[in-house]
Amino acid sequence: MRENAKAVSVDLEQEIDFQIEQSKSLQNNEKCHSNAPYIFYQEKNKGRAHIVQGCCNDWACPRCGQMRARHEYARIVEGTRKIVAQTATPLYFWTLTCKGKALTFEKSEAGYLEWTSRLLNAARMKAARNSEFWTYAQVTERQKRGHPHSHLICSYCPPDAVPYAKGDILPNGRPARHACLWSEWFRQANVKAGLGVECDLSLIRTPEAAAVYVSKYLFKEAVNTKWPKGWRRVRYSRSWPKLPKHENETAFPLITLKDWRRMENLGLTVYADSEETYYASLARLIMCVMPPKSKHQDGIENINYNL
Repeated sequence: MRENAKAVSVDLEQEIDFQIEQSKSLQNNEKCHSNAPYIFYQEKNKGRAHIVQGCCNDWACPRCGQMRARHEYARIVEGTRKIVAQTATPLYFWTLTCKGKALTFEKSEAGYLEWTSRLLNAARMKAARNSEFWTYAQVTERQKRGHPHSHLICSYCPPDAVPYAKGDILPNGRPARHACLWSEWFRQANVKAGLGVECDLSLIRTPEAAAVYVSKYLFKEAVNTKWPKGWRRVRYSRSWPKLPKHENETAFPLITLKDWRRMENLGLTVYADSEETYYASLARLIMCVMPPKSKHQDGIENINYNL
């Protein structure tokens, strides 16, 4: 019991530190480089009104890339929680890599999505034959050499998987770097799909910690790394839970001056989400908008903890 409590407390502490770090990152990047439209909305049951700039969903945008990453982070973490709570299925941690040095950077980038799709399809079909629950979330980053590789949270484990403790000698003659599962089918399936033999499979013992670990790559690597247009750096199975939709009937975009006047005619005090948004309203002679709270109040930095 004490060990479990300690693990939960450490996981929670890591997530809080991570969330604060990303809150600061968002504060330092207030403007969308694609000039996404501003949006007006009122809080339900409170009447408090706000203007926020929309999200362009471009990973390369210093502001919206962080917002996109936070959305995917939430879906991975919340999805993991739901799967654990609603099913009795254990989850597994996959690591996929490209082939060795003979594979060029250009070929790895051109073929990686196809190769990983082949592997996932092969595992999905084996799970279906055994009537096993199938789901996964995949985050792809770059190795130091530039080639893509992925971390996945997946429900599938091949039936031939054998557990090994850290330090045990694996069938390939190497010592295990951590507690893992050795599956000849998994290794062969990786190679057959076009991926490298350097793959990894392990049982997830603390699902939320694994979800946070996988999601961190969205911020630390993916947002600041260039990828081809349309590259899917985050992938989910159809069965992976989606985040609930938050609809607000009072919301409308502020695209034309008529939209801004419509907001002003409501007679409300409206709060801007950033200085950029506040100055955008002043540029249109809209005087009902209040500037955001100071980042420094009584010497303490104002960090948004409501994540």
